[in-house]
Amino acid sequence: MNGFSNERRTRRSFFGHAGAALAAPLAATAALAGEHGDGAGDVAERLAALEDIAAIRALQRRYVRLVGTSRGEDLAALFAEPRQASIDDRVRSAVADADDTIAVAANGTATARVACTVETATPIGGCGTLVEMARLQGDGIVKRSETRVLESTFVKRNGFWKIEHAEFLNE
Repeated sequence: MNGFSNERRTRRSFFGHAGAALAAPLAATAALAGEHGDGAGDVAERLAALEDIAAIRALQRRYVRLVGTSRGEDLAALFAEPRQASIDDRVRSAVADADDTIAVAANGTATARVACTVETATPIGGCGTLVEMARLQGDGIVKRSETRVLESTFVKRNGFWKIEHAEFLNE
């Protein structure tokens, strides 16, 4: 035989052995997974939990987005009890700054916390000619931007997550 055919066999045998070596841990993992039962229930539960977290996260992000732009029906529709959809009148806008922390309970409730930058506008206090002039020109407010934590509780009703309570806390 020539050297060329031996070289080809060597390469093929290498790939064959490498494939077997890589497949062995995967086969062992599959065998161990099979020992714990069918696993379908666990996968379904984990998938449902991930879907719940994603739905809560989307609901919370929508709330943050609507805080400064909408005070009416759009915001109230996010709440389990629409009449509880109240926001501090001084809050003008909010932006989520970090990843949120969400805890889902087995009883269909959940809590979430996310750090936000909140812009507030407070009317200038006091009386006097300059204050009155500023108010008449529409500039009689003091704007501030501060970091707060949005703390929310959620409830699942008819298969959908709704906000039960939401509040920006100073922390």
